[in-house]
Amino acid sequence: MKQIILIISVLFFAGAVMPVTAQNDQNLSTKEQRKLEKKAKKEARAAAENEAFEKLQQLVKDTAFVFVANRLRSNGGASFSVNPSVNFLAVHGKNATYQFAFQGLVGWNGVGGATFDGEVVKYDFSPAENPNKGGNLDMMFRPRGVGGLPYISISFFANSATMNLTLDNGDRITLDGEIKSIQDAGVFKGNTLF
Repeated sequence: MKQIILIISVLFFAGAVMPVTAQNDQNLSTKEQRKLEKKAKKEARAAAENEAFEKLQQLVKDTAFVFVANRLRSNGGASFSVNPSVNFLAVHGKNATYQFAFQGLVGWNGVGGATFDGEVVKYDFSPAENPNKGGNLDMMFRPRGVGGLPYISISFFANSATMNLTLDNGDRITLDGEIKSIQDAGVFKGNTLF
């Protein structure tokens, strides 16, 4: 008998509390509702950024990515916009292609610059815990038919990346852009010399 009274009491209490909770959600002011919606959107955006960043890190870890550049910065501080479809570094396993080109010029590769195919001889990837800290990649690239081993350092976040290319003579070029999958990069490879 006591159990039946206890069960009926619990059901009665639950039935009385649930409508009050539902009314509280309905009685939120529009300001409070907007605040909750804004918080939910912010959380969804952060989750999407984390997921995109994890995909980028996996691409870099698997050595199957393309860094596409949209801005070039020189040692002297000059900055130039460049076409991402013809300014890129593509890495696929031990093979890599580095291409630079400037619009309006005729270059060795037919698209206003030079294209170098070669081999990745060093590849050190440091993953990040979250998109705010960013991941890092240090690699050395041996282009075919050309002397020297350019040192390449890439720092990347969810929506942006920076690549520093240092030549044997110490000259350094900095490129801003982003990392994409090989399928999504949309790059155009010019003619290689070697």
